[in-house]
Amino acid sequence: MGRIYHKCHFCGGDVVLKGVPAGVCQVCGEKYFKAEVVKKMEQTAISSEKVEEKIQVPILELRVV
Repeated sequence: MGRIYHKCHFCGGDVVLKGVPAGVCQVCGEKYFKAEVVKKMEQTAISSEKVEEKIQVPILELRVV
């Protein structure tokens, strides 16, 4: 499955992008992207391209007492 991002900054929708090249820290798992990759991700997220597939995403709620 592709990486799930936070809500879209532009429309508030969910954004999932597949095939995104990233460097990944071997200790904590943090992902790093080259600037040109980030620009392409932003362009893709705001484009009006046809959605390739739809997926169901489980939603959990954090309950802080």
